[in-house]
Amino acid sequence: MGVPDQMSEMNTKQLAQKNIPSTSEMPPEFEFTGERIVPGRTAEHLFREHEERYVFAGQYVKGKDVLDVACGTGVGTSYLHHAGARSVWGLDIDPQAIAFAKARYGIASFAQCDATALCLPDDSVDVVVSFETIEHLQDHQMYIKECRRVLRPGGIFICSTPNTKLYGRRWENKYHVHELSPREFESLLASHFGELLLFSQSERIYPLYLSRCFVSRILDAAGLKEPLLEMLGRKPKGGQLREEFAAGDLATSPSIVPFRNGVMIQPVYMLAVARVPPK
Repeated sequence: MGVPDQMSEMNTKQLAQKNIPSTSEMPPEFEFTGERIVPGRTAEHLFREHEERYVFAGQYVKGKDVLDVACGTGVGTSYLHHAGARSVWGLDIDPQAIAFAKARYGIASFAQCDATALCLPDDSVDVVVSFETIEHLQDHQMYIKECRRVLRPGGIFICSTPNTKLYGRRWENKYHVHELSPREFESLLASHFGELLLFSQSERIYPLYLSRCFVSRILDAAGLKEPLLEMLGRKPKGGQLREEFAAGDLATSPSIVPFRNGVMIQPVYMLAVARVPPK
């Protein structure tokens, strides 16, 4: 697919005006279901997991035109702008999430859009960020093709997904269509990009993790998990929930490290940084 000649002369503001609809009013409430980060309504451990991914992506966006696919409420999209992106667009299939993002984060442009049919032209952005997206989709190939299509030569695709070898053992997520193993994840991306780096988030000792999952399921089924956590002082405490992402100490003590393909060590989440070959 080629790019129209006039696109080469179109600046980022014109591109946003041409392809991204205008803003709308924010809905009075946005329900937290566990699938989208809602500012002020998300537990700290989950908020921090997402924050770490966006802080990781922030090192690649300075001075770049950036697209955030499956942006949710836009808290991460906003962070990418503050990390130095020249322009940022956020796309999500959920109209309520987009309405929230448009009203709350005016520094970015947002639109409702399917991740397998992106509403931007070919070669229109330098970086595509897409976290915890692919496991929600039926057509993985089309999703990757679309993300690659909108990237310029030399552009970067940064994505993440849960590792089914761990995540699938502990949680049954009704929103997930198909979770990937490390081998599947790497194979899918390698077939579309010339350069690929894999990373791990929240590594675990695999046999120990499986044992804990087994015990946790038994306690949960017996109704003993919550009382035991409370007795041990492990139950999350109440407090003010955070509204925005901020690098803080994440820059010096990240949980995201280069991927290690081992039997004993496995990540809960896998991340990838893939690059389109330059022309």
